[in-house]
Amino acid sequence: MALALGMTFLFWAAATGVLVGGGSAVSSVRGRGVPAYVSARTAHAALSDADRAAWQSFRSGAAELIGPGQRFRDNLTTAGDSLAHIAERDFGGAAERDLLRAVNAQVVTYQGLVEQADATYREGLEDLGYAYLSYASDLLHGDGGVLARIDEIAKRDLRAIDERRHSAWGGTAAALGTAAAGFALLAVLVYAQAAMARRFRRVFNLPLLAACLVLLGLVMWTANAFLNLDRSFDRAWDRDLPAFDRVVEAQIGTARAGASALRAGGPVDQAEGLDVKAVDDARRPVDARLAGAADTGALAAGVPLLSLAVAGLTGLGFWSRLREFRR
Repeated sequence: MALALGMTFLFWAAATGVLVGGGSAVSSVRGRGVPAYVSARTAHAALSDADRAAWQSFRSGAAELIGPGQRFRDNLTTAGDSLAHIAERDFGGAAERDLLRAVNAQVVTYQGLVEQADATYREGLEDLGYAYLSYASDLLHGDGGVLARIDEIAKRDLRAIDERRHSAWGGTAAALGTAAAGFALLAVLVYAQAAMARRFRRVFNLPLLAACLVLLGLVMWTANAFLNLDRSFDRAWDRDLPAFDRVVEAQIGTARAGASALRAGGPVDQAEGLDVKAVDDARRPVDARLAGAADTGALAAGVPLLSLAVAGLTGLGFWSRLREFRR
């Protein structure tokens, strides 16, 4: 009886550990990791489009009236908000915070160079204005520039997400280990049932039989929930995040190509700016997948209650046979 009760509480502790640890990993990724990564990619796309918008305004001559234009300012606002969101999430550690400070300083410098280009351009010094605008573009796209550092922030966030995904409490191994503990306990209860049937000449011990059935249901319930958590995590990583990346990367590529063509003196196009709605829509499947992984239903209450039920029924089964023996 002591072995059965001890294994019952061991299974309870293991299931609770996986439930709490896996849920914590999912919540961390959903609430901090994915938003930080999405914000980094959005900031990159917004700054790329800001560069294209500025060149478009200058090449079209609109800069004489409106400077780099409203789209440029909207993109800077989007980038600034995204960088602020990364700081709020604080997901990538101290190294990411250092990178973020450097990026914010460079964005201020970039904006100052574009404003200087605008001022000189309006004074009739067009060549100098274009020179300042070229310096600003180089600050964005050059080695160690703003966009390269933002990409490094995004990579750090991805690595941190992957670490959470492979958390000791959130993987398939933890789920199978918990199930193994449950089936080991079930084997002990079945053995006790068989031993008592031989010793006391009773085919069934109803409390022990009920304990076995409750335990079997609990093991299947926890295993299914934990494996679903692991599968959802993997699918978010393997499918949903890459799909989001493809949407953002397409916009970044279009903005980069447009800015390069305009800088080289190509014709001014009427390309639309950053599609923030498309970025938001691409993110939703990631959020939905992780929300599904975090939803364990009533398991948080079911694990302790049903574990106590197994322990109580097990104790009752042994007690009833011992009382019969004493008679």
